[in-house]
Amino acid sequence: MRREAISSAVEGSSRSISASRLSQRASRRDDSTYSDDDCQVESLKDQARTTHEEARMVLPGIQALFGFQLIAVFNRRFIDLDALNRGVYLASLILIAVAIGLIMAPAAYHRLVERDRVSRRWLRLASRDIAWAMVALTPAIAIDVYLVAVMSTGTAVLGIALGSAVAAFLAWLWFGMPLLRRHREHVRRE
Repeated sequence: MRREAISSAVEGSSRSISASRLSQRASRRDDSTYSDDDCQVESLKDQARTTHEEARMVLPGIQALFGFQLIAVFNRRFIDLDALNRGVYLASLILIAVAIGLIMAPAAYHRLVERDRVSRRWLRLASRDIAWAMVALTPAIAIDVYLVAVMSTGTAVLGIALGSAVAAFLAWLWFGMPLLRRHREHVRRE
């Protein structure tokens, strides 16, 4: 009887050691060992953490840009802009304010409505708000590039070209590539 108990204990501990080793091996893998097809499903809590980190990554840049725009109004060169370009500047400032509101909205919603939980509804809302913030930010940055080019060179054509190039580049990075990837994955699954 005693031998059976010892044998059972040894067998059980060896199984737990094997499971532990497998777990350690899996945790030691880095992302470079996975192919493009490997993915891991996140829990709602992990998805919420990722969403917060994404918003935190974008917010400081938007706030810095907003601060620089507010300061620019008090610059002498701003007054030298014609009425059309001052209006364009105002549009950019409003777009950045909208982007700030959108990027911060999920946190306010979560704090006021779903403080003690994480829901799929909140995750959808947060993802949508972050994406719309990037939509507002794309033309805002392009407008700023346009205005700086006009003020630097005095040429509206160059400013339009540079601003358009920046808008196209950001649109491709932030929307084109991800949506193309999502489409390819969808087609591959069918």
